[in-house]
Amino acid sequence: MAHASMHPAHPLPPVAPRRLLLAQRLLRGEGSVEVTAFRAGETLTTAVHGVSADGRLVVAHVPNLLGSLGAFHTPAPLDVRVDVLRDALDLTLPTRLASVHLLGTLRWCRDSAEVTELGLRGRVADLVADVGPRVRVGIVETQRILLHDVDGVAVFCRHTLPLTSRGLVDQTELADLADDVLGTAPEVLADLADAVALGLLPGESTPLQVDTEPLPESPAYALDADEAGVTLLRVRDGETTAVHVALPGAGRLDHSPRHAWRRLLDAIPARVAHP
Repeated sequence: MAHASMHPAHPLPPVAPRRLLLAQRLLRGEGSVEVTAFRAGETLTTAVHGVSADGRLVVAHVPNLLGSLGAFHTPAPLDVRVDVLRDALDLTLPTRLASVHLLGTLRWCRDSAEVTELGLRGRVADLVADVGPRVRVGIVETQRILLHDVDGVAVFCRHTLPLTSRGLVDQTELADLADDVLGTAPEVLADLADAVALGLLPGESTPLQVDTEPLPESPAYALDADEAGVTLLRVRDGETTAVHVALPGAGRLDHSPRHAWRRLLDAIPARVAHP
């Protein structure tokens, strides 16, 4: 399969660091993955994905347990499309947070020794540990990656999107942050979103055209939460806006997203507080 050059003739437009982080999160294992062998017209919808220790995208599947490999049952490299889909943090929302799409080549590892050398992390590593050598682990090579999120479309070249699994924020900390955000009253989330819109707190706002089914009645919803910030959906006067609220201290070595969220709640300006 022919791919574009590793270094394109025309530089791609810069992408906000938080969107880069979102793309990395999806490729590292968040969300669900679909792998399509488009020349054969077959799709794996029960695979698990993640990254190796050196940052290569990997997928794993258990034949005869999670379904047949079909056209994927071949030692030869396969031309594939990979789609990673991630729903909103608040599962009451009929909204997709983001998706990542790429064309590339899938090659299955030869044996367990090659799988071990990958230094897998996360769900892929758990699947291999639980099921053993029956798991087929494949490496996906690509040159260009597309991210679709509330801000539109962002394009990454592979060399500008590092996927190393080392040095990530503790996943337990991020899970606790998500729980705290989901447990915050919608009125408080609305106050945060309004503070960003007024320029009283750091962040960004993006007006949305919501063409899904009507949203449940609430002034604000939690779309996403990570070490960089919290993304909210603000609904007011018939208009819907995606608001990214930056967490204080993001990027510092001692950064605790959960503690930063609590400090952020304490910093809501009184002028936007609801009576």
